[in-house]
Amino acid sequence: MKSMNTSRAAGALRAGRAAALALLLLGSSGLTSAAFAQVEDAKAVSGGEMTIIAGSDIKSWDPAITSGTYPGGPMDQLDAIYGFLVYVDVDGKVQGGMAESLTSDDATVWTLKLRPDIKFTDGNPYDADAVLFNWTRAADPATLAPSQPFVSSWIGGTKVIDPLTIEITLDKPNRNFGSTLAQSAPFIASPEALKAAVEKTDIKPVGAGAFLLDNWDQGISLTYKRNPDYWDQPRPYLDTLKFAIIPETNSRISTVVQGGATMMAGYPYQFGANAEAEGVATHEIPIPGLYRAYFNQTAGSFTDHRAREAFYRAIDPARLMQAYTQVEGYVTPTNYFTATSPFYDPDDTLPTYDPAKAQELFDALAADGTPFKMKLVTYTNSDLKRLASYLQQVLSGYDNVTVELELVDQAMLKPTCQTQVNFDLCVDGGVLVANGAEPIISNLLSSGGVDNWGQYKSATMDELLASANGTMVDTEVKADYAKVQKVIAEDLPLYIFGAETRFLLLRDNTGGIVPSNGGILQKQYLYVCDDACAAN
Repeated sequence: MKSMNTSRAAGALRAGRAAALALLLLGSSGLTSAAFAQVEDAKAVSGGEMTIIAGSDIKSWDPAITSGTYPGGPMDQLDAIYGFLVYVDVDGKVQGGMAESLTSDDATVWTLKLRPDIKFTDGNPYDADAVLFNWTRAADPATLAPSQPFVSSWIGGTKVIDPLTIEITLDKPNRNFGSTLAQSAPFIASPEALKAAVEKTDIKPVGAGAFLLDNWDQGISLTYKRNPDYWDQPRPYLDTLKFAIIPETNSRISTVVQGGATMMAGYPYQFGANAEAEGVATHEIPIPGLYRAYFNQTAGSFTDHRAREAFYRAIDPARLMQAYTQVEGYVTPTNYFTATSPFYDPDDTLPTYDPAKAQELFDALAADGTPFKMKLVTYTNSDLKRLASYLQQVLSGYDNVTVELELVDQAMLKPTCQTQVNFDLCVDGGVLVANGAEPIISNLLSSGGVDNWGQYKSATMDELLASANGTMVDTEVKADYAKVQKVIAEDLPLYIFGAETRFLLLRDNTGGIVPSNGGILQKQYLYVCDDACAAN
């Protein structure tokens, strides 16, 4: 049996990237889809089925309701039906998906070229009018699309040139327009299916992607069948693709190990010895991400900068990560960009662990009549329970500190934190993956950003992010992001306590692993190997 040991005891997580290159899962050697296409015909096998484990179910088939391009997330289920218009490969380059290309010479005027002769599964054409209908709908506030602020900022500058060409003229240059579109508004549904739905729950999944919905047992599983008219024949290779909804991490792992599912996304600390089980392999998705928590900056203790600094000073992030993962050896990020990023700047760093300084700040808050009080909200998996308990235990050791825990179901975390802002500190599970700086950094730190759960607002930050987006000169971008890191170190808009890349735990006969965007797989490439394909 061949499997890859990715535990820290076996030799450093980051070294696993080199070991992953030995896994001849098609695409798991870090191949982009373009490179993969050059070798797939000799190895891909048509037929068979796979089951991907997802942590939660989708709420509707609305293509405008998007929420993170990580593997096993809600967008995974939508992608199977609609396919990505364009996507970002693991090298950070925008690639054509359902569209042929998205290009610009000046970052202001962009041209989307569609592929000829594609039709939705209801027989209607996948053309420029269909794309524009979906974009116009996403721009409408009534649709409640997370991408509404983004799409509405440029929808007025769109022009249909011909049935296969749309020209988009932006109000100002945006070098990251393509990657933002790929990760925020990538899905196109049949306009006729959208028009026919009275409510969002009435929307039927009619796309032109690699699969068709066969059965949806809500909250339990989704089953898809191959789209025989998919534009990129002979793909998809699978006859059947399934998603199993399993919220609890340990249950996901045991399901893969026992052969009840093909793969799950997670982290080596979660897998442990299961990564060495017979018939199991692991695969790193080489896109870095941050562990983070959100400070509520609209009400409560964290509206005071002293409270945010006190929190940083009060907690040893290395011990917090050990409590969270039960593994030692994590390196604490010094700012938003880690040392592997081209934008990393060591000059401006986040506050470090200093219990004496923390107590001094807590005492100062109490002396001003505003003692530190914190409601910590996170969801109810075993890892986050450990993290929350550790934070409560450590903070309770300080004077003038009160901590309350609230554990919610995973599906309720976003409504509780993002929509209701009913928290002081909100911890979202897993890492926030950034395949390139944008759109994640603006979503997280700009005023009104869709991932800015704490509602941090800074005119300086907004100006710097806009400046970095508005130039095609790499040195200017790096200079702007250096200033961004300075503002982060000064303002402390969120709590950053660790960094990691996601991995897949998967059956070793899994082929066609082509990650994109935040790690989501291009499912048209997946196939079942005749034998273990994790061997040299």
